[in-house]
Amino acid sequence: MHRLAYRDRTLVNNVLRARYGRFTPRLRFEKLHRLLTRRGVPLHEIPEPSPNGPYFRTFWQPDSQVALSVIGTYGEYCTPENLRVGDVYSVQAPMAAEEVEWRKVRVAG
Repeated sequence: MHRLAYRDRTLVNNVLRARYGRFTPRLRFEKLHRLLTRRGVPLHEIPEPSPNGPYFRTFWQPDSQVALSVIGTYGEYCTPENLRVGDVYSVQAPMAAEEVEWRKVRVAG
């Protein structure tokens, strides 16, 4: 996701563009979350271990085991300059329930 903000048209090949249309340089988490909520797809915020927190926030969808990393706050040298707070930074899959629990325990200390 974060590479799309560079506006390099070669990052998404023509086959994907033909099938899915235009890829915007930024995906706002608020918009994505609103669309998923309307469809009944829950997202759960999971703790972000240091040193990533508070710069990044992670949200997890248990049924699909997909995790979204979102810019939580700007930090020089910690977050990309071409993304804003609230932009989706990455989409990761799979993130199993065991990893989510491991993160919770690790952050709790």
